[in-house]
Amino acid sequence: MSRSPSPAHPPPYGDLGALLLGSRLALLVVGLLAAGLLGSGLAVQKGNLVHHEPAPAPLEIWARWDAEWYLLIAEKGYRSSEAFAHLTRYEPEATAGFFPLYPLLIRALAPALGGVGAGVLIANVCLAGSVLLLFRLTRDEAGGEDGARAGLAACAAMLVFPATLFLSAVYPESLFLFLTLLAFDRARTGAFALAGAAGALAALARPTGVLLALPLAIEWWTRGRRGGSRWGWLAAGGPPAGTAIVMTMCARLFGDPLAFVHRQERWRGASSGPWRAFARWWQEGPALHGAHDSTLEMLTALTLVGMLPIVFLKLRPSYAVHAAATILVPLCSTVWSFGRLALPAFPIFMILGMASTPVGRRLYSLYMMAGGALASFLMALYASWWWAG
Repeated sequence: MSRSPSPAHPPPYGDLGALLLGSRLALLVVGLLAAGLLGSGLAVQKGNLVHHEPAPAPLEIWARWDAEWYLLIAEKGYRSSEAFAHLTRYEPEATAGFFPLYPLLIRALAPALGGVGAGVLIANVCLAGSVLLLFRLTRDEAGGEDGARAGLAACAAMLVFPATLFLSAVYPESLFLFLTLLAFDRARTGAFALAGAAGALAALARPTGVLLALPLAIEWWTRGRRGGSRWGWLAAGGPPAGTAIVMTMCARLFGDPLAFVHRQERWRGASSGPWRAFARWWQEGPALHGAHDSTLEMLTALTLVGMLPIVFLKLRPSYAVHAAATILVPLCSTVWSFGRLALPAFPIFMILGMASTPVGRRLYSLYMMAGGALASFLMALYASWWWAG
């Protein structure tokens, strides 16, 4: 299915705002209760980086785990190994695994808001932008009178996805999602230079940003060339250009242009095909939730992989290729953090929002109930320093 952008009615800002605010308030309440009632996971999970100064509780609960690395880099830069030299599990170039765009933005706002406040503000502003873009893309893809309904349903599906907490935490997930959606939004209108710029920034935010090159090239090939555009290569070239900047930075700072790749391999393990994550889950001995043995992450992965054929049938090729790459590439190593890494697979949410048959609506309702419960569970874990993803 491939439809042209529609300049129809403006988005229902009130409904979208209610979805966004309601979901974030629910997570905030769960997080505050969990932080106050549950014991801290730091008591039994020792040896992790804890860098930032405590913030007020409504902000503090969003700064856990990898948030510490982004806050450290924002404050001291990438050559800050003295801050974690006493933690033997980390090598001096461990900071290379955390891409620069998000900590740069935190650094710019930290003097006024503090590091945690800046990180939370950036994340939620980008989440609001992501909601608007996802609504627009879904509405235009669905078309017809049901377009707006599908757009709202897609946004609701994203906001209750089990890993949704990371879209508001001090993580770059919502920044990356926003830039990804922006790249697709601009490409579909033929603004390929802007799409490439968004793709380049996405590649400066997350290692998987480079994967945007192929779907943006497909968007140009299937849409732009018919319109006579000679600049579609700018869209496809943006993500590799962003990754090249990161490689240059790593070469200068650590003497290894692939330091970020080697850091990922150390923690996620070697890669092969997308079956490796499931084989490793079985070999590790399945547990409810954890790292390589998380049954929760495995079930999430199976669900999303199972939806890919529908994405290829119902959506334009660029969307389908993006969803497949976003979902399958992390599975080439482990299910560890799969739900968080799959957040940019926005075509999955589009398909959920566009469900129109009675069976589809029942499955959507089931998804919303299960997603809300799991999102609350993971928020409780995260806020009290237990592993969430």
